[in-house]
Amino acid sequence: MTAEKGRIFISYRRADSAAYAGRIYDRLSAHFGKDVIFMDVDNIEAGESFASKLKEAVESCDAFIVLIGKQWLDIQAPDGRRRLDDSQDFVRMEVSMALKRKNTIPIIPILVDGGNMPRVEELPPVLKLRIPVKSSTDSGLCRPL
Repeated sequence: MTAEKGRIFISYRRADSAAYAGRIYDRLSAHFGKDVIFMDVDNIEAGESFASKLKEAVESCDAFIVLIGKQWLDIQAPDGRRRLDDSQDFVRMEVSMALKRKNTIPIIPILVDGGNMPRVEELPPVLKLRIPVKSSTDSGLCRPL
């Protein structure tokens, strides 16, 4: 995927919202075309660097969608730690890269399957906005559109 094509990035947890991500990908692809939607399972080939491809896609997207299901915030790694607190967690890396972009983009949280917007105090520091933003959900993930 080249920089010209990675315009909408879909971030999701496989254990939490993979089916929803697939349906959203299908609908967006039907409307905008597959070449402008980035979703890891469709855009990263076997043997490619997962982290590098994610970074390239986040840096080149024009909109960032993050699907938040019931487990998005609290899902645990095999060692019992919350995955969102692990700096190597791909979802954390994706959202963090989107928030840190120099030229800001809309970050669009979509709540699925009973998911709730996380409160600012529930997020790791790297996922909190540095500039206070007024939002109806009072979440660190929201940016004004």
